[in-house]
Amino acid sequence: MSFSSVTEGSAVMSSMTRKQAGAGLVSDRIYAITHSKETVTTAYASSPGSSPGRIMKKLYRDHQRHKLKKRGGHWSVGVHRDVPTEGEHPKSEKHHKPRITGGVPTDPLLLSVEPTQVDLDRAVECGDFGKRPSDLFLRMYVDILALIDRELWSGVVSPPLLGSKGVVTMSIISVIPDIIQHHCDCIVAARYEIFLATNFWQASKSSQKICQALKELSRRAERRGKRVVVKAMYDRAHLKMFTHNRVFVEEEEWLKEVVMLPKRSEIPWIDFELVNYHRPLLGTFHAKFMIVDRKIALVASNNIQDRPNMEMMVHLEGPIVDSLYDTALLCWSKPMHPPLPLLNDPYQPPEGGYKFGMDNEYSTLHNLDGTKGAELYHSFAHQDQPINDTPPKADKVFISGRYQTITEHLNAGDQPNTHATVQQKPTPTDEYAPHVLHVAHDECPMVLVNRGPRGSPTNPRRALRNAQDIAWLAGLKYANKKVFIQSPTLNARPVVEGVLKAVRRGVECTLYIDVGFNDGGEALPGQGGTNEQVAKRMYGELDEHEKPRLRMFWYTGKDQTKPINASAKKRNCHIKLMVIDDEVGIVGNGNQDTQSWYHSQEVNVMIDNPRVCEEWLGAIRRNQNTHLHELGKDGIYRDANGNVLTDSVHIESGFLGVIKGIRSSVARVRGRSGP
Repeated sequence: MSFSSVTEGSAVMSSMTRKQAGAGLVSDRIYAITHSKETVTTAYASSPGSSPGRIMKKLYRDHQRHKLKKRGGHWSVGVHRDVPTEGEHPKSEKHHKPRITGGVPTDPLLLSVEPTQVDLDRAVECGDFGKRPSDLFLRMYVDILALIDRELWSGVVSPPLLGSKGVVTMSIISVIPDIIQHHCDCIVAARYEIFLATNFWQASKSSQKICQALKELSRRAERRGKRVVVKAMYDRAHLKMFTHNRVFVEEEEWLKEVVMLPKRSEIPWIDFELVNYHRPLLGTFHAKFMIVDRKIALVASNNIQDRPNMEMMVHLEGPIVDSLYDTALLCWSKPMHPPLPLLNDPYQPPEGGYKFGMDNEYSTLHNLDGTKGAELYHSFAHQDQPINDTPPKADKVFISGRYQTITEHLNAGDQPNTHATVQQKPTPTDEYAPHVLHVAHDECPMVLVNRGPRGSPTNPRRALRNAQDIAWLAGLKYANKKVFIQSPTLNARPVVEGVLKAVRRGVECTLYIDVGFNDGGEALPGQGGTNEQVAKRMYGELDEHEKPRLRMFWYTGKDQTKPINASAKKRNCHIKLMVIDDEVGIVGNGNQDTQSWYHSQEVNVMIDNPRVCEEWLGAIRRNQNTHLHELGKDGIYRDANGNVLTDSVHIESGFLGVIKGIRSSVARVRGRSGP
């Protein structure tokens, strides 16, 4: 039975029946809990000798046990503090039969009825949005609320912080060095605390830049006479994880050649703690985000390592930072020594309002691109300070605060020997500009859509009950006109079937995918297949009149005339973005593959802002040539002369193919390939 077929029947009811039923799709239970004043953050601030993991287990205990008592006509939420001891997330979950609210199943995987206006109005009240979100955003949010009602911690955030608001001051759609540079600029500006999470930390040029930033932060802290607390997390899978998923890493371990973090003596004014987190077998900690001084949050697609990847990062400010802060505590789970100093200090908007562009305190000259960027650079440099030591040559453009060729810039992502195959003639409206300094905007509605790790190698339907997957499915379900997805891989059964279903009902689905990305691992049994295999299957399942609405493209670097197979490690793409109807965007850590849909822990933000979505899509088009390289309606790419790609890697079936796939998967876990 297909994923999309188990939805019909009992859920359909008349609007009269729904009205008589009362709460509709947003239950009194979830309404009450999203209005609670207690979160993991507030409870931990009141009991810092405890641990976020212990608190999470007991917070809203009555709700978890489905024993809420009705008092005076209102649902009350029980909150309990815990004792000072170490704690982890529950190792198993009980899966209950679909809960019925007013005759409507509230398992989001079974919802087949459209939310009513009453449902949407009620959902508005279940988040701190500041203004009413769009109906599309609210429909998606109703599905997420139905999930949280059933699986309280499946969003890896305290429910009162699920729906929030904020601004996107900058996005970076570029190679890893640009994103690492912004991390460094934010690190050295910290005054109190930093929480840094990455999937994989590998000794590299990227990691050394972070290390240098930490050393500089320590020097600045010494001059101020006030210490800074830094918590860091990564995933370097180890046999220890079979007994303890989270392990404190000692200095002796992090000084090894494969990691090479600073010695404590090199950062004497930083209180540094590091946790290694993995849930065997496949529960990868795939989250990549950083929070500085509870003022800003960076959510990115890249790990801290060197890869020839195009990546994406968003710089967030606003109350959404507190939501990510709560997620950080849940990810950490263990006691903190010392606790983060700002536990009792929720986000405060900057005096004078949010600052955008170069007015933002975290912006630096590294963020300037293009003709306008060069002009700004000169103005900041008082016009008498040269940019670089020599005047620019004809083929050089202003990127990341200096003149360079586009190929030089792309090669900075750990591929020094790749040559351009297309001559660049950018126009002022089509300049290569990896830093998106967003137009000033008011706070917009946001929802944190995360998922926790799942170690079991199986892919059951219940593993989809998490905020990330439900948000993606809701986007495909409620789209009216178009859906855009960019991901290194796309093979998870739910997204494949969700895209096909959207196409069949008239929605144009545009997919930017990286040919050859992690083919060895994706070809393993149960993983969904390689990108090339999936493309052929998807077009093969559509009728001829439906095929034009499925538009698949292979990622192509800005300096290339055609796609390069990712196995060559020259021009790869690792962006994770979904945009629905040019209105709602979901950005973060999650790929569209089986691993991300069923196993990895990830962090994503759903944003209701058409202007930001427009700026994202415009930057992707400017900074890539992907839009020029569409697959045929048979799922096969051919160049302008009708030739297929010659560098595709044949993945063998049978025993040898499995062995190669396992090797690829092991390398990915160790950070040598893949995510």
